[in-house]
Amino acid sequence: MKYPALIASLLFVTTITATTVAHAAETEGREAIVVEKIIQKDYQTTVDTLRQQLKEDGWRLMAEIDLGTRLSRKGVEVPGGLVVFKLTSGKNAMPLLAKDETRYVSAMMPCGLSVYGKSDGSVVISRMNFEMMGRMMAPEVAAVMEKSIRQLEETIAAALAKLDAE
Repeated sequence: MKYPALIASLLFVTTITATTVAHAAETEGREAIVVEKIIQKDYQTTVDTLRQQLKEDGWRLMAEIDLGTRLSRKGVEVPGGLVVFKLTSGKNAMPLLAKDETRYVSAMMPCGLSVYGKSDGSVVISRMNFEMMGRMMAPEVAAVMEKSIRQLEETIAAALAKLDAE
């Protein structure tokens, strides 16, 4: 590997409600690039519940990519599975896409959310840290990103609450 020290410096663990793991540089205090929620639930039930909650909350599911199945065809086994949801919220995105000055955010669309199993049987819901990324954008873009991620976190929380009720 060309950059082992950099990769090693990007690992950092923190705990929030359903265990959240953030990958960043602990020693330098940088923020997480990827945020993960680790849960002790069944993979398929988690995927199904999250998919349903995304739809109920008005997210447009642009694609659902079953990388676990694709990888297994190539001889790579992912314990429990791996699916990537590509989603968007038109009402949030449209104002940014309508303007030349903010259309650059299209490079980050649609938003990705993944669910995957781990060897220990836990399931992870993973996403990019859009809160951090938003602070690097123009104020108008940051406001939309903040609103969108708040809505997405509410969707994830609602799905986790349904899973806990089962």
